[in-house]
Amino acid sequence: MKSFDDWNILKKELENRNTIYVSERDIWFCSVGINVGSEQDGKHELFERPVLVLKKVSLNTFIGLPLTSIKKKGSWYVEIKSTNSSAIIPQIRLFDTKRLTRKIGVILIEEFENIRYEVKKYI
Repeated sequence: MKSFDDWNILKKELENRNTIYVSERDIWFCSVGINVGSEQDGKHELFERPVLVLKKVSLNTFIGLPLTSIKKKGSWYVEIKSTNSSAIIPQIRLFDTKRLTRKIGVILIEEFENIRYEVKKYI
């Protein structure tokens, strides 16, 4: 059973956070929350999962790709070998930086360019 009530409590706390500065290629743990149906949910008490910063949109927002540690094949996924993860292209979305909890790292430029290419192909 999904705990929407717990997520709503955390969302209220996230709203009061300060802006966090991000750069393209960064990977952050992000409180993505509890979502509907097949949308990617976050895990643990902060409802978080790793997210790749694909494009900075404004001071407070960015387009991000949720990541999974499960190696997946197919046109909807792009493997990131340096992090042993895969980007989930159909789950691309806009995020506010208030959702970010901690930075994990930065991916290689070559891997980032490959992901951008695959996203463009997908869209």
